[in-house]
Amino acid sequence: MTWRTLIIDDEPPARKHLRRLLLEHPQIEIVGEASGVAEAAEMCEKLQPGLLFLDVQMPRATGFDLLPKLNPVPKIVFVTAHEEFALRAFEVNAIDYLMKPVFADRLTLALKRVLNGSGVDPGADDPLEAGDSIFLQSGRTLRMVPLRQIICILAEGNYSTVVLSDGKEYLIYRTLNQWERRLPNSLFVRLDRSIVVNLTHLLEVKIIDRDAGQMRLTGRKEPVMLGRTAINRVRVSLQERVS
Repeated sequence: MTWRTLIIDDEPPARKHLRRLLLEHPQIEIVGEASGVAEAAEMCEKLQPGLLFLDVQMPRATGFDLLPKLNPVPKIVFVTAHEEFALRAFEVNAIDYLMKPVFADRLTLALKRVLNGSGVDPGADDPLEAGDSIFLQSGRTLRMVPLRQIICILAEGNYSTVVLSDGKEYLIYRTLNQWERRLPNSLFVRLDRSIVVNLTHLLEVKIIDRDAGQMRLTGRKEPVMLGRTAINRVRVSLQERVS
């Protein structure tokens, strides 16, 4: 199946960059470009695209203002430099939400969601890859975060606390077992029942004795205490990455 696609962005360099990336995907047929909502509405009526790559912030109107003008509404991938619009994108059932600058691997993931008919889903269980981003939803807050920015994830019963490299923490309704099934083992390792760690943020492991140790991670002032099982798993994981 070929997807008739319209690129909507008020910045010509952004449209050119996205067009160049999309040309690598033969299932995408770019039928036009628009620089604003009014122009996009006219082009959608005339060209009937099945997929829109839609900028959010544009002069005089936002990408969200385009939606009531469309009948039928195509599949939509929002593209923006402002992550605060993520929750609203989720509410209007967008397929995905890409942050600028758009990278080829992240675009490929978005196109997989288009082809599979899935959408932005903070609770999805699809396995993730090292270059992916994930939506973190805590109450009314929804933020898209690259996996590499996650330092560690701490168990909180049926919940978990996701600790980010910018110091922010999100309490998420997801168990550590669920996280372990999704996260790529090229980045993350579960040390014990209470913590999953991104080893790229590991600064130091200090062995106190055979049953205790300390681990320092970037962005965290306090060390993480380790038991015997966690120490062994850190050691094995590091050895696997060196070999």
